[in-house]
Amino acid sequence: INNTVEDVVEGATGVDIDAGAGASVPDGFPADIPLPSGSPLVALAVDGGYTVTYTLPSAADGEAVIEQLKSRYTTDSESDFGGMKIWSFTGTDYTVGVTLLEQEDGTAQLLYVVAPLTQ
Repeated sequence: INNTVEDVVEGATGVDIDAGAGASVPDGFPADIPLPSGSPLVALAVDGGYTVTYTLPSAADGEAVIEQLKSRYTTDSESDFGGMKIWSFTGTDYTVGVTLLEQEDGTAQLLYVVAPLTQ
């Protein structure tokens, strides 16, 4: 059923979506943006932009990825709302928004929103 739903959404919207077990990062996702190990929970690609969400064992796993991003991209902003942290980065070709959400069970969600810079 999962593939059927994905096919319907992709056909109706033109959005490349991959969700659930076996989801993968969309083709063309910028190689210089660090990602955690494992498969994403949900991944979308549309008009040169991407949204990818991972479930991580802990918030510390997400913060390790953020440190890698900080070393490769310019940090535009950083906000800490307790259980939710948000960063905005700019690179040569893309802007990257990242949200880290700590869950009550100790796991975390790491959400990327990647958009091409307009020239």
